[in-house]
Amino acid sequence: MHAVNPFRRGLNALQRAQDGFTLVEVLVVMVILSIGILPLALVQARARGEVQEADNYTRAVTIAQRQMEATKGLGYESAVSDTGSTDGVRWRTTVTDQDVGLRRIDVSVIFNQGAEPDTLAMTTLLSMR
Repeated sequence: MHAVNPFRRGLNALQRAQDGFTLVEVLVVMVILSIGILPLALVQARARGEVQEADNYTRAVTIAQRQMEATKGLGYESAVSDTGSTDGVRWRTTVTDQDVGLRRIDVSVIFNQGAEPDTLAMTTLLSMR
């Protein structure tokens, strides 16, 4: 009968333990990571879209305020209706008489919000000085 060296048997067990992970273990870890990372990717994509919408809305508000202030800056007698386009955003300023010595200024801005156009409107009154 052949005697087995106990040191050699321990060395073989240690060597097997250091061989690495099995393919099944690697696949299980990949599935677990995929399930955890997928919601994060979806949240990231949604957040990017929300930031883009906020940027478009902020640009529209800025253009509307600029046109409103430019029209008011002309004064009561010189304020006139106007239209134009800036950075792919269309705007229209309408000046109408409301009462004696009082004019209404309406600014509407049409901008793209995703695939559909959206409209922002601002109104103020301008009085004779």
